[in-house]
Amino acid sequence: MATPLDLPRATDLPAWLSTLRDRYLQTNTTQFVLYGNVHDAVFCAGREWNMPALLDAFFEPSGKLVVHYDPGRGIWFPNLAQTARAGRALVANGFLTAQKVLPRGDATSDGVVARAVNDELERERTPEIALEVVESLLRTPGLPVAAVIHYAELVAPDGSAAGLGFHDRTAGARLHRWSQADEIVRGDNLVLMLTSTLTELARRVTRNPRVGTLQVALPGALARARFLAHVQPGLTPERGAQLTRVTAGLKLQQIQDVLALHKASLPAAPSPAQDPDFDTQDTRAVFSQADPGPLPLEAIAARKKAILEQECYGLIEVLQPDHGFDAVGGMGPIKQTLQRIAGHVAAGRRAQVPMGILFVGPMGTGKSFLAEAFAKESGLAAVKLKNFRDKWVGSTEANLEKVLGVIEGLGEILVMIDEGDRSLGGGDSDGGVNSRVIARLKEFMSDPDHRGRIIFVMMTNRPDKLDTDMKRPGRFDMKIPFFSPQSAEERLAILRAVARRHKLPMDLPDELALAILEPLQGYAAADMEALALLAWDDLQSGVLPEGIEAAPEAITAPFLAQAVHDFMPTRETAMIHFMELLAVHEASNRRLLPERFRGLQVDALNRSLAAARAAIPPQG
Repeated sequence: MATPLDLPRATDLPAWLSTLRDRYLQTNTTQFVLYGNVHDAVFCAGREWNMPALLDAFFEPSGKLVVHYDPGRGIWFPNLAQTARAGRALVANGFLTAQKVLPRGDATSDGVVARAVNDELERERTPEIALEVVESLLRTPGLPVAAVIHYAELVAPDGSAAGLGFHDRTAGARLHRWSQADEIVRGDNLVLMLTSTLTELARRVTRNPRVGTLQVALPGALARARFLAHVQPGLTPERGAQLTRVTAGLKLQQIQDVLALHKASLPAAPSPAQDPDFDTQDTRAVFSQADPGPLPLEAIAARKKAILEQECYGLIEVLQPDHGFDAVGGMGPIKQTLQRIAGHVAAGRRAQVPMGILFVGPMGTGKSFLAEAFAKESGLAAVKLKNFRDKWVGSTEANLEKVLGVIEGLGEILVMIDEGDRSLGGGDSDGGVNSRVIARLKEFMSDPDHRGRIIFVMMTNRPDKLDTDMKRPGRFDMKIPFFSPQSAEERLAILRAVARRHKLPMDLPDELALAILEPLQGYAAADMEALALLAWDDLQSGVLPEGIEAAPEAITAPFLAQAVHDFMPTRETAMIHFMELLAVHEASNRRLLPERFRGLQVDALNRSLAAARAAIPPQG
């Protein structure tokens, strides 16, 4: 006879389930909200479980009656014996009649009782009646119950009382009352409410001090490794570790779907850098020494990108930068600083990696382009945070939680926020949504466990519009100022980098190019790109400079001079000057400032800022 599975004591029990077990046993908490990755598979005790089956097995040793309610499915119980047990309790409470459920009294078989209960309750999906059934069981003397409410946000949705229907309001009130009722709390009962997004569940529930909230995170590295060894037997330790890394951020079900597209195994490759989420040697020990063949990592990465972007409803863009620092002209001190940080990341020196980096400076100075190059150089996965705001009540907060959950699951990652002053600036004319979003984002950014694993890089030309507390050390430890190139040599370096990136042939000696670029003080990196592309377009279109009778095969000095003559840079010089002073004001390291700003004292800087602000023309 097989030994019964004692799941609560499994050595690989998920962290959230271990916490639930310990908190339930050691405190008076009898209601828990499980949020996050609650609809995924779980690999535990050597097998794969769906969430209902996992909870059924977890509660089985306790002898509790387990009842599930899903508004799309109705009420159900784990097996025939549990269904019959519930039926007898509901008859004893007067909720069901003995004539229907126990036609032969105590001699009625479990099968007959179970069929009668299913006939009565199976199709009951409306929350008000289903919750009455569950409450009747919870109040049964001497019957310990574990009630599991799936899609709890559909049963008791969040929202203002005026905007909710009567049944929505009463469902939230009923769940709140269960946490206060002595006969339920002291009856060895447990109520679990499952929701993907915590903010979509009624605040009457989530803010109740007698309700515990536990996040079901995306599977960590060790959990993925164990699952991969189970579904993809024969992986070598090195290949298993690499596949574990490339599947970061995916649910187990998604990993299984991706692998189903590729029947072979992983190709030989160098061992990845150590993931701080797990010990590499421990992960390799999960895998065998056999090797059934290659698996296309590029195809897996592409599929992962599509899955994550779909999972987040377009709220993030998964980046795959194709350029490093060699594609960035000039900016020597900034590239050296970022290269040093990339080295700390690669070596696992987490204490030396900033929590966040703020790129600040006028538009067109190359902030976004350099951020993508930094992602390439650091070897980190990269995502760009897109507009997660929504017009519906609660949707913005729910979108943010969804994004943060994916970011947490991805582990080692660079999170880019472009135009941060627009996406995260603003006041409270939105009913407090912005304040709540900023508060949650600040909380996430300052989590010390994220140092060296999750790096935020925000780009902005108006840091004065950002929340002051967000810019402090511990969130943005490093603030890097960006300016237009300060010399003809820097402008030429950018011009040549642009030519390499766009594959533009150039026959342009340094001495001729420097003479043309010397007068262009104040031209930004974007202006240098525009000049190169204009000169190339003239060459291809046959717009020849004066004195040139035949088009050459490459951009020459006359074509560059003609482009400089014809190109008209921005005329918003007052705004650019103001943005430059803001960049000086925000800079965290004097060595990153141009020479003309390094000696500027705080008082003088503040006076210059005030004068520059006053000189900006009013916006219509």
